[in-house]
Amino acid sequence: MFADETGYPVLRFKGFTEKWEQRKLGEIGETFSGLSGKNKNDFGHGDANFITYMNVFSNSIADLRGTEHVEIDSKQNQVIYGDILFTTSSETPEEVGMSSIWLGHTKNTYLNSFCFGYRILEKQNFDSYYMAYLLRTENFRKRMTVLAQGISRYNISKKQVMNTFVNFPTMEEQRRIGKTLFLIDKTITLHDKKIQYLKQLKRGLLQKMFV
Repeated sequence: MFADETGYPVLRFKGFTEKWEQRKLGEIGETFSGLSGKNKNDFGHGDANFITYMNVFSNSIADLRGTEHVEIDSKQNQVIYGDILFTTSSETPEEVGMSSIWLGHTKNTYLNSFCFGYRILEKQNFDSYYMAYLLRTENFRKRMTVLAQGISRYNISKKQVMNTFVNFPTMEEQRRIGKTLFLIDKTITLHDKKIQYLKQLKRGLLQKMFV
């Protein structure tokens, strides 16, 4: 469903035929840093919240509950709806530059120190769900892996990420792609919850039905 170097995807919704546009991430948005100047005494309390590293790493669409309290006493960069978050380091090159999009409207929300944020300036031209899935595709992940540098721990630079090209179609097609993939994810989550419930039910029956 995503275009390759030819500018055309292999699989496509009916009615869409236009070639996809290609631009660098740095041409359509700008980066911002996570929390800085913090020590352990600032965490675990306070009126503000920060998005955890594992929340960014684990979810293409960030879990709005995946935050922790932090005390903010100096100017920091707030995270707003539609911001894309990237991990900057990991123990393996394959796990560097994992992305997650924030779709929360809460104020006083910040980003952990081991990630950086990316804010699209042309929001009218990009669908949030489309971007969330695009940046988790196998093609994009391979490019992030190539950019990883290090020996015992791997890092990636914001500048290199911003020089990476992405392909995107019309807004209408972006919305179709993003909505479809989101609904599939939602269905998977519902089935996972049902499976967990059935497993718990089975354990309970095994305990009560046998002597």
